[in-house]
Amino acid sequence: MLCNRLSGLFLALAVSAAPLRSQQSTGISGADPSAPTSFVSLTDPACPVTGVGDPLPHTDQLHIFYYESGRAATIKQAKAPVAHIVFELGTFDGDERTVPFVRRDDGAWQANISLKDRIPLFLVYWIGDPETKQSDTNHGNYFEVPFCDVRGHRSERSVMFEAQSYTGILESHGIERPVDFAKAIEVLTEYIHPPFHGESLISTLWNYKLHLAGDTPEARMSLLAEINKFIGDHAADGFGLVDALNFTSSHSWVPAERNERLVAAIEPIEQDHDSAAFLLLSRSSQERDNAKRTALLRELIAKYPDSSSAQGARSALFFATMDLAEREQMYSELHANNPADAYLTAGMAHFYVNTNQKLPEALALLAEADAQLDASAAKKPGALHLSESGVNRERRQIAIDRAEILVRQGQAKEALAILLPMKPNFKLGHSYFLLAEALENSGDKKGAVDAYLEATIRPWNDQQKAFAELEKLWLQEKMGNKDDLQRRIVAKSAESFTTAEYEPKLLAHPAPEFALSTLSGEHFSNSSLRGKTVVLTLWATWCAPCLWELGPLQDFQAKHPEVVVLTAVDSDTDRDQLAELILEKKLTSLRIALAPLELWNQLGAFGVPNTFVIDSSGQVRIQHFGGIPDVSRYLEADLSAIKSHS
Repeated sequence: MLCNRLSGLFLALAVSAAPLRSQQSTGISGADPSAPTSFVSLTDPACPVTGVGDPLPHTDQLHIFYYESGRAATIKQAKAPVAHIVFELGTFDGDERTVPFVRRDDGAWQANISLKDRIPLFLVYWIGDPETKQSDTNHGNYFEVPFCDVRGHRSERSVMFEAQSYTGILESHGIERPVDFAKAIEVLTEYIHPPFHGESLISTLWNYKLHLAGDTPEARMSLLAEINKFIGDHAADGFGLVDALNFTSSHSWVPAERNERLVAAIEPIEQDHDSAAFLLLSRSSQERDNAKRTALLRELIAKYPDSSSAQGARSALFFATMDLAEREQMYSELHANNPADAYLTAGMAHFYVNTNQKLPEALALLAEADAQLDASAAKKPGALHLSESGVNRERRQIAIDRAEILVRQGQAKEALAILLPMKPNFKLGHSYFLLAEALENSGDKKGAVDAYLEATIRPWNDQQKAFAELEKLWLQEKMGNKDDLQRRIVAKSAESFTTAEYEPKLLAHPAPEFALSTLSGEHFSNSSLRGKTVVLTLWATWCAPCLWELGPLQDFQAKHPEVVVLTAVDSDTDRDQLAELILEKKLTSLRIALAPLELWNQLGAFGVPNTFVIDSSGQVRIQHFGGIPDVSRYLEADLSAIKSHS
């Protein structure tokens, strides 16, 4: 796909525009091609060059032009418009930006976007004017900017990001483009052109086809027939076979002989691709049991030590194993291969900190990681290329790890010197817990209580430990009894999470497979719940914000019998304590199930409470990590948002 596919009407404006397919909806079909009023938003350059550096040409600033005189424009007489931009999937810090426009002499509005700190591949934006309360989302299609290489071609990853933008993945970032797998498939098929480009998009294409048709036996059979034909069509040229193996090896319903046929087709063509090792790596990635997964990774490394898959296995094993000697061995091998990798160096230090081992070595590694980040920021030869936001994010984690070491070494004041300036940016419970420890050890008991309180109400892995430390210090300092503490926690939770204008952030990803049985004997699974909206809450008996939500959840269920409100606690929960709590809170009709911690992992949750709203098609549409200050109001808003976008 070339980015110079421009029509004369784009050139008539004397500014470059994004590729025609990406921006054609900003004009009016059949309009005078020389009239600026045909346009709403254009970009300069049309196809920003990315992924290269001096002396080759590259784009370090992108200009967006907005023409409110355009007949399709929905902002008229703008006063202070801004562009709301999301790069790629909005995954990292800095991927979301708000850039103001300035009025040009010709009446158009112009926004300038610096690209110096990143290597972008794709962005989506919409335009809003806070003063006039108007917005322009290109009639729900939004505006897009794809990026190119120096030859004017788009990369496969750029096209992949564009296709993904139609899967609902950007909804939580303000891009409320409807889920449209048919459009995503269209984007991919338009680009895929054997044998020249698109060979790494085959697995993505098939996944989207499965989403569009529904993961049914009939859809699988149809796709298997397509896979068979694809293998036959490309057995000679090898186009896309490796990515086809990515798909088949990651779906357990694909017959083993299909994988074997692909391996047999790949090996004569791709001499450097060890398909057998790749299959083993794929099996390990699908294995949910950590012990079995690490065993498969070890087997791969032993059998195919020099394969490219072995490098991936070493990296996976480095982060998966809890054995110190094995972790150090993997670090040594990976570090030798990539000595500039700050993430790897900091990761080894983080393991030492987490396991409270070799803290002096951890400090030395943190210093090395800082130096690697300095080299990256200065763009020194051989340094790992990281965005400014990536460097800053890693520096924050390094600072937290360094402070934790200082706390453990009895240097509370030195730790506070690191933590207090960072406190305004704290988001995780662990950071507050570390601050609480440092404050308590330095003699500031009141400050420690406040920090422990924050650590208690924020979901994280050691949330229960934070509550235990809070309760101990609260009673020790005679700040009140346990009931007083519970009231303080509830009040703090409401204060911290209350939002005056709550606006649901819609998501769209499949809920994991689960099967739950309630204490009253009801059985629920993904398949049995299809066709119903589900509110699934994960909680714990020791969690004050959780207990505060249970009554309102029961009331919400009574008000909405068409919704299944299902709550789950860890299966290791003390049954007697749970029964006592149910009586005390009068939870006579609330559905409560015992669930393995695996459910938390499957949902990407940590700590409690966590609430997920799953729609009738089995998609997670809303997630609340942390307490819900007004259960009824928030869930009512969630249901309305889901209904309006269905």
